Amino acid sequence: MTRRMREAARGPPALASLEGLPDDVLVHIFELLDAEDLVRLRVSRTLDSRVRTLGIPLHLSQHPVSHQTLHPAPPRWPPAALFALNGRISRALQTHKLHALQIGPEWRSPVIPALCLRGGDDPALVLGVGTQLLVHPLAARRMWAPRSAAPAHAMSLGGSSSASGSMSGSGSAADIVGIHALAAPDSFVVAHFDGTLRRLSRAACTAHYMHPRGGVSSPANIRAFAGCGDAFLAASERRVRLYSARAPWTPPAEIALSARPWSAALAGDTAYLGVAGAIGMYALSGAVPAGTLRGPAKSEAYAVVPARQVLSAWYDGVARIHDPRAGAAPVIALADPWSDAALYSAAYVGEYGVAAGGALHGAVSVWDVRNPAAGWSVFSPAGRGSPVYALAGDGGRVWGVTERRAFTGL
Repeated sequence: MTRRMREAARGPPALASLEGLPDDVLVHIFELLDAEDLVRLRVSRTLDSRVRTLGIPLHLSQHPVSHQTLHPAPPRWPPAALFALNGRISRALQTHKLHALQIGPEWRSPVIPALCLRGGDDPALVLGVGTQLLVHPLAARRMWAPRSAAPAHAMSLGGSSSASGSMSGSGSAADIVGIHALAAPDSFVVAHFDGTLRRLSRAACTAHYMHPRGGVSSPANIRAFAGCGDAFLAASERRVRLYSARAPWTPPAEIALSARPWSAALAGDTAYLGVAGAIGMYALSGAVPAGTLRGPAKSEAYAVVPARQVLSAWYDGVARIHDPRAGAAPVIALADPWSDAALYSAAYVGEYGVAAGGALHGAVSVWDVRNPAAGWSVFSPAGRGSPVYALAGDGGRVWGVTERRAFTGL
């Protein structure tokens, strides 16, 4: 064999050089590559193997996507399969491939619903509709398949109700305003507008939590609710109470506010409270202020979604992303140039997507932060005239509610 033939058999010099690099050096190269670059690099058997065993797991750790209801859970997926799924989500955002489908029947009376996603081995979409709790199991059709919503199990928590959604207590102080799914099977903390806080396990009430009872226009009414793990909070007119779901006998820690909270979120050891002109951050340990994220002085944060960065939806029609490490000002502001309607809800979609529910026509605005000027809108089924009151992101899917129905966008 001639020298030229031997060089051709070894492949291009650059390719041969990559194949010969040790793992600790190749890691630094893989860190600089996006998903498309990794795919293009799989041009030989050796590089394909090293991309699969080293590059793809590294990319998944550096570019996490939250999959709450995925089954099996993401750590149990083959890395290559999860990498492919995340790639499809990213391409769907780039090509504006998102449409909305209704879940379950229309509710008979207009309400302001509450929404919660339950993950784990028995994932479900959980809705508070008036005084009724609706649990839609998310059943997998086959291994590695996305989950779809099954018919709901209904639990009436006040007044009479049925699976079709009639609520005698609808629009009353007994309405559900917040739901938090606990780790125990079929266990939830449910918050009612009148200040009632209780823990449910398999449809039975197993605990009540200390909170003043309110009424139709009482300062004790619960205005915002959020949970994370075993912790949850209930925010009333100018006071926030922090609870442990495991200890209903323990009085809650309290945070006094100078203004009404419009939204709340919990993440790790931090509580986020949306008030006029700002989002206040509070450390759960000691319930002390931990910082402030600024917004427009004459607007309110109607939804707060903390992740690596803090997403929020505002009354002035702008979705803002703050990075607490970069200071109090937002790092990205997203708005629909054709609408100045208030935004009621927000969610992350995949790694780069942001969705925000508007106050009019059941519209959901979607942006890809890699190209924020090229946003688009998705209209929920028969949502004309209704705000999108709540959204929850789940991988490449969005779950949402208007005043008469639940929907998913995928």
